[in-house]
Amino acid sequence: MNNSFPRLIDAVCATLHDEVLSRIDDEYARSQIYGVINLLNTFRVRADWSAGFLLQQLQAQRQALGIVAERLAGVPGAPTVTPPELPSPSPIADLLASRDEANRCIGEVLAWLASSGTSLSQDQAKAIEQPLREAMRAEVEIELAHSPRPLFAEMSGGG
Repeated sequence: MNNSFPRLIDAVCATLHDEVLSRIDDEYARSQIYGVINLLNTFRVRADWSAGFLLQQLQAQRQALGIVAERLAGVPGAPTVTPPELPSPSPIADLLASRDEANRCIGEVLAWLASSGTSLSQDQAKAIEQPLREAMRAEVEIELAHSPRPLFAEMSGGG
């Protein structure tokens, strides 16, 4: 997820207000949209991202970065790799910050591998890159597993 929960709620509310309400003439339907906007604004201040899937993402990152830290030990010029701690019950903001920091570390190692300055063999580079790519794939798969299926057919009037 690239956006915070409040930012997503704000965007949905703005779209409902600016795009949907302006196209509805029925007062009852308009009142229902206002009710939905009010409900979303309530969610905005009372709800947050679920910790469950963030912890799964952090675990995948921790495992990959632990492997990479071992494989980079003693390699001259290699970036410092520190697997993220799996925090005890924490505010969601802390979990998001840990996940984002681990993603920054993964990106830094991949950028270093792509640079011409590495003295690694192709096999060594692949052995370092592989767990990082797996962690990135796991993050997307976890996101998809926790996302509802889109209702494209229903939205387009197909059923």
